Amino acid sequence: MKVVVTGGSGRIGQFVVRELLARSHEVTVFDRLAPQAAADCRWVRGDIEDFGEVMSALMGAEAVVHLAAFAMPYREVPNHVLFRTNTLGTYNIHEAAACLGIRRVVSTSSGAIIGWTYRSREIRPQYLPVDEEHPVSPQDPYGLSKLCGEEVARGYTSKCGMETIALRPAWVMTPDVSDQLQAQGGRKPQRFDVFAYIDIRDLANAYGQAVEVPGLSHEVLYVVADDSVASEPLCDLLPRLMPGLGDMAKDLTGTKSGVSNQKAKRVLRWQPRYSWRRSP
Repeated sequence: MKVVVTGGSGRIGQFVVRELLARSHEVTVFDRLAPQAAADCRWVRGDIEDFGEVMSALMGAEAVVHLAAFAMPYREVPNHVLFRTNTLGTYNIHEAAACLGIRRVVSTSSGAIIGWTYRSREIRPQYLPVDEEHPVSPQDPYGLSKLCGEEVARGYTSKCGMETIALRPAWVMTPDVSDQLQAQGGRKPQRFDVFAYIDIRDLANAYGQAVEVPGLSHEVLYVVADDSVASEPLCDLLPRLMPGLGDMAKDLTGTKSGVSNQKAKRVLRWQPRYSWRRSP
């Protein structure tokens, strides 16, 4: 399959490109920087805010993986530029795909959309573990841009039947960070969160599945590991960090995460393999 990966030269993009090449796809990277992950892919230099450049890059593609965005922390650009770039870029990708008859677009949302990662005020979860039905409350320009991106994807499924999959990865952990966390014995936080993460190799595999699994329409999926990054069970930790939870976290025993990955496992036929707690 001919797949265009926007942001394919970035930290996550390099792993996604390798994964798609390993699955025998023909990959084009659309990015302002040349890809370093592999020599076996085509590179088109361009900017997701330029619709003409997006159209040119996507021509001939059968699927798109959209990763290009300004990520957090966002010190390199002002808030309004981050929001504009992420939101307009996601619109341009879906609009160009619709114009060119591309059937599947896999876009990148974020676990930050829940609202705890980059918050200015405390919010109480409605239930735990969080899943795709839980309300989202982003309080920052990055989370807001990802919420808008999900709605763009949903709109194109409604408009023209495009197959749109928006993945919500949690903290994306590279192997070296995983080793550091293992040496530390996990995080010992002082502030409430759901403490989810995903190994970058498992995330790349999820993108591969999202490109290939047939029969999808519009899906929003949390892509997280089975365990949390905390050093102790969340059933003990979370009520201490947010006493108003009551017994909401009582089922988060052992190493369970505060975010459910059951829908991603079912829809994508995907299973995370890596954990900071053990070697694969």
